[in-house]
Amino acid sequence: MKILLITLYTLILFISLVKADECTYSYVAKPEESKYTKQFSINTDREGHAVRIFSAENTYKNQKKNCEGVSLVKEFNWGYSDYINKNGPVKGHVTQVYSDGSKIFLTFEGTSQNPGGAKNFTNVGISNIVGGTGIYENISGYGLNKGEFNPETGYSSFEVTLKYTK
Repeated sequence: MKILLITLYTLILFISLVKADECTYSYVAKPEESKYTKQFSINTDREGHAVRIFSAENTYKNQKKNCEGVSLVKEFNWGYSDYINKNGPVKGHVTQVYSDGSKIFLTFEGTSQNPGGAKNFTNVGISNIVGGTGIYENISGYGLNKGEFNPETGYSSFEVTLKYTK
């Protein structure tokens, strides 16, 4: 009986691993597809220190299809930053909407820098996939992103790579 249970458990585990193929999906959020919808910044009592909250939207026109054959059409971002002289951490939440109506929910965290007072900030960060709907109901995984942005001008351009299983 033990051998039968062990064999059955091993078979179920093997099937679940075979079913869980990893997908790698990369895309670019172009400046013309991105906009800040709300921003609010508060200067603190320290010189150069500001705390900021924001929301941003990306409306994609021609994204390539991912492993499931659907494309990213809309992305909503809500976040906050804690900058000293325009350098510091940023965190938040993202909802991605795909062409079939399915959604992926993520949290993100990164570090923004403005070396030497450059026109745009640079940002490098990670995302954790925390859930989904539709074909992404059982999704898990992570993402990596890098890009440039400027909250004062509204400029935003990011390269994102997601790695996930369903």
